[in-house]
Amino acid sequence: MSHLLRKDYFMNILKEVLREIEPTQREADEIKRLARSLIKLLKEYEKERRILLAGSVAKGTYLRDSADIDIFIMFKERLPKEEMKREIEGLMARAFPGTVYQMNYAEHPYVRFHISGRRVDIVPAYEMKKTEERFTAVDRSVLHTKYILKNLKKSRRKDVLLLKQLLKANGLYGAEIKVQGFSGYLCELLIIKYGSFSKLIKEAARWKLPLIIDLKKYYKPKDAELLIKKFNSKFIVIDPTDRNRNVAAALSEENLKRFISLARRFLRKPSKNLFFREENFDEKIKRASRHGRILLIKFKKPDVVDDVLWGQLKKFMRMLENALADFTVKDIFADGDGEVRIAVITKNDITGGTVEKQGPPVEMKKHVESFRREHKNERIIERGGRLIAFVKIPKKKLKDAALEFIKKNYENFSHLPLREASLESL
Repeated sequence: MSHLLRKDYFMNILKEVLREIEPTQREADEIKRLARSLIKLLKEYEKERRILLAGSVAKGTYLRDSADIDIFIMFKERLPKEEMKREIEGLMARAFPGTVYQMNYAEHPYVRFHISGRRVDIVPAYEMKKTEERFTAVDRSVLHTKYILKNLKKSRRKDVLLLKQLLKANGLYGAEIKVQGFSGYLCELLIIKYGSFSKLIKEAARWKLPLIIDLKKYYKPKDAELLIKKFNSKFIVIDPTDRNRNVAAALSEENLKRFISLARRFLRKPSKNLFFREENFDEKIKRASRHGRILLIKFKKPDVVDDVLWGQLKKFMRMLENALADFTVKDIFADGDGEVRIAVITKNDITGGTVEKQGPPVEMKKHVESFRREHKNERIIERGGRLIAFVKIPKKKLKDAALEFIKKNYENFSHLPLREASLESL
């Protein structure tokens, strides 16, 4: 395929994807009308504080049928959380009497309810003029919206949608602990940096770490080592509204590598399927069954917010993976919809028997003597200039080893009902 034909094919795929993910004019108009009416109503009962639309709806970077309305109530005064909660509850009672809502707690308490089929969040935040005044990430969100509206061309909003959809379809969208992927703000900044989705994909396929993106040029090239140490990361995107923040901090190294690999794959063989293929938990299990042994751990989903749940789950899975290292863990993943399910994929489901233990080089006399004493009852040979001992280890099943680990850690994961966990070998 010639270069021009390939380019046309590439662009036609992106046009096809956009036809499916870009909000229709009717949806966009409905969202605007609803947001305006909600803000107008809130302003009737809140005269002292500014009320602003923020998030992807304000920036015009939301995917079709996924628009959530984020309305910020801007506080000039610093209030304790409980007092802020009372203020928001009072405003809800006046503006939306009788409306069923949920009070959530992040960095500030905020209200969530549904109206006309849309999710609405009423979020209190502190007024900020300078980033030095920052209190929380929530307070910074208004500055993010302002920056994107000023610097992202309207014609490039479509590129943000393409990036979000590609990431979403491949399990890479979302900065929450559960995902450890790309935030919406990070997507927007990457399109501003590279100019379009196509250019970003071409550049990402060639990314080499460390990589520092600094749109406002707060730092000089010579500061690279300092920044890597400061942020403890090799992929850094400096927040244009706050030079002391890495927008990519939540992105795991593994997911960054997956994105680079995805970009290369798309360039090699452009396909619309890459934008709409999201493997669910059961599909992952089916695929994994062809390449290893599977242990499934299940327990009731605890009544805690997702960030708390997934914070503990990620830690539990890391520790479990280490505990089962002798079984050669190939993958471990989880699902928290309905109930918590953790799948452990291993090379073996039984470990033990006679295994080889590598000893010291033969010229290290003292270490050789110590190794021979330690394994005086085992067969020892010399291979490749080193000692090798044949050590007998009691056989253990994967399921038994996992259960032993779980029992030892009942008290270490207060939000996970491990005592109720069931284990099943598939």
